Amino acid sequence: MTTLPVHDYEKPSQAALVAALGAAVGREAARVFVDLASKSLKHNRPADTVELIQVMEVLMEWGDLMRATARTEKIRAVTYRALHEAVDR
Repeated sequence: MTTLPVHDYEKPSQAALVAALGAAVGREAARVFVDLASKSLKHNRPADTVELIQVMEVLMEWGDLMRATARTEKIRAVTYRALHEAVDR
């Protein structure tokens, strides 16, 4: 787990996304959904925050329960990216 030192904000990861979705749909189903979303984007595994956000956007199209969870995780990822860019300046 990587954090931004100034903000102590956890870096988004596929594992965190699966865990969040797992709370809503079960861990195995969450893994399947993330894998399917990744494959639909032709990603083997989301390698960075940008790819992870793209996966979340796909998941948001798959119904209300997925939309709510993926959107929450997308907000966290976008916030992390914004903070990371501010720290790097």
